[in-house]
Amino acid sequence: MSLFRQLMSNSKTRSSGGCWTCRVRRKKCAENKPECDTCRALEITCYFQDEKPEWMDGGPKQKEMGEAIKAQVKKQASHRRDRKYLEMLEAGTKSVSLSDDTLTPSTARKDRQDGMSGTSDTDPSPRSHDMGSTPASSNTNGTSPPEAPWHSQLFVREEDPASVPNVDIHFLMIYLDYVFPYLFPHYRPPVLAGGRGWILDVLQSNKSVYHTAISLASSFFAVVLANGEEEHEECTARMVHQLETQLELGLSELRKEMRLLANTKTGLNKEKALVVMQSIIQMLFFEVATSNKDNWKVHLDAAVFLFHQILPNPEQWSETLNSLYSPNWPPPAMGQRRPWSTNQAAFRFFTGTLVYIDVLASVTLGDAPRLHQYQANVIPGCPSEDCTPNPTPIGPLQSEEFVGLPNWLIQVLGDVAALESWKKLQKQSGSLSVSELVSRGQVLADAIKGGLQILEAGYEAQPSRQEISFQLLVSDPVGGDTVPRPSFQVIWLLATLSYLNVVVNGWQPSSPDVRWPVSKATELLSNVPRGSCLRALAWPMCVCGCLSPEEDEPAYRAMGERLGPLKIFGTVKEALEIMEKVWSMRGQLDESWDVSKCLNILGHGVLLI
Repeated sequence: MSLFRQLMSNSKTRSSGGCWTCRVRRKKCAENKPECDTCRALEITCYFQDEKPEWMDGGPKQKEMGEAIKAQVKKQASHRRDRKYLEMLEAGTKSVSLSDDTLTPSTARKDRQDGMSGTSDTDPSPRSHDMGSTPASSNTNGTSPPEAPWHSQLFVREEDPASVPNVDIHFLMIYLDYVFPYLFPHYRPPVLAGGRGWILDVLQSNKSVYHTAISLASSFFAVVLANGEEEHEECTARMVHQLETQLELGLSELRKEMRLLANTKTGLNKEKALVVMQSIIQMLFFEVATSNKDNWKVHLDAAVFLFHQILPNPEQWSETLNSLYSPNWPPPAMGQRRPWSTNQAAFRFFTGTLVYIDVLASVTLGDAPRLHQYQANVIPGCPSEDCTPNPTPIGPLQSEEFVGLPNWLIQVLGDVAALESWKKLQKQSGSLSVSELVSRGQVLADAIKGGLQILEAGYEAQPSRQEISFQLLVSDPVGGDTVPRPSFQVIWLLATLSYLNVVVNGWQPSSPDVRWPVSKATELLSNVPRGSCLRALAWPMCVCGCLSPEEDEPAYRAMGERLGPLKIFGTVKEALEIMEKVWSMRGQLDESWDVSKCLNILGHGVLLI
């Protein structure tokens, strides 16, 4: 059950005179016949007969019908979301790079005036629900509005008399202070590079990201607030309503962004394409954080497609990144030490994150990474630039800045996934050479073991950006301890080695080649403090947990409990569910079983980012 649906099932708003469906659900009914608006909106059966149904007995029959209706609500909700999003993506991404007459010029101008344009680097005019006419927003001659100072951008919202004042501001601060650091605990860019100010800039300028951020903050807050206690159900229900409302607004804004992008007549507008890519990846974060089954695949497909459109040639990475600079912020007078502009910082972050997501998704899907050809240019195994507190020059990324893992480690993990994909294709064609498989696997094993030796010896080729930069202090809502960077990377390497052993030798948890890295990883994971650092280890925890012996099961269950109420926010909950399912099948799994099957054992693919 997704976090969103789980919270929805806990709310209890009663109806006293409505249909029998709403009564058994204990929800408020619109009370219009023959089918109430509540049931029609949910696309479920509305029982509105005058006589009391036989199953409304206050006992077992009523309970059984309540469960059946609850299941119908969940099923239809999932279908509605999937249908709406698939329709939107089909209408939007099909024509991203083509001429499209879907919008007339007047319609495009109206959408632009309604608040959707590029990020603040390309259109710094205020964008909000009820913005009045300004010289920037009233431009109708088809040209870009003049740039305004970055500090003139303000949030302007209509006061909602039914809510507390400035409710969105509070949720945005929860997102910035708690949710974003929880999801990306390793992303703390140096102050001289602009820090994380670009995130606030994107929230101000990209309405889809704005609403999705509030949705994430609402769900995060609801989980922490409820903490499994019934007395908070009414407050939780309000948070769920806020989540649902903001998510629908985010989808609506994303649809506008796609229409504007498709309406471009002069080729792809990279700034607008970046806006859409930001929105889609933000939606992916939401789906993964709320455990919403396979929806992340749709978002990932669209994000990868748009990334290919923005950067069709990997060798043009530096050129493309440089082209996204705007003199609006930072000012040219800062010279070469100037921070990243919003578009540049956003493109660096979402690219680094997307490459990482692509690699982990390839493990779940059993395919080679789709962005593999970009790795040599975007995240080279041996970056040429040293880490300094100053902004990194235009060039390759260092993944440690974004996800805490060095470039070469992400590349090796992607190579193992590619080896598994190659193995499956060779087996299907009946031409698999075991000796070649072992030979390819040995090259990767040597690289992994070499990395382990370096990390365990305490040496690092370059000082970590985190150690020498001006740190940003962020609060961890469930504990402020962090795991040392070398230990964090060692755990990932041990899990990658275990994954490689399964690819080469098949599912053999009792093999010494598997037992050693799994046992070592279990020991390190058991000492990891609770909080965001544990959430960032969901993938290695799941892989090693599935391969662990029976006596280690309590240790992995205890790891999840250390997260407290936030266990259901993010991927740890699903990782634990995967492990439990695999453990229940001990003795039934043969050598043909693999890690990809583990990550799909719940009936849907799980993305452990």
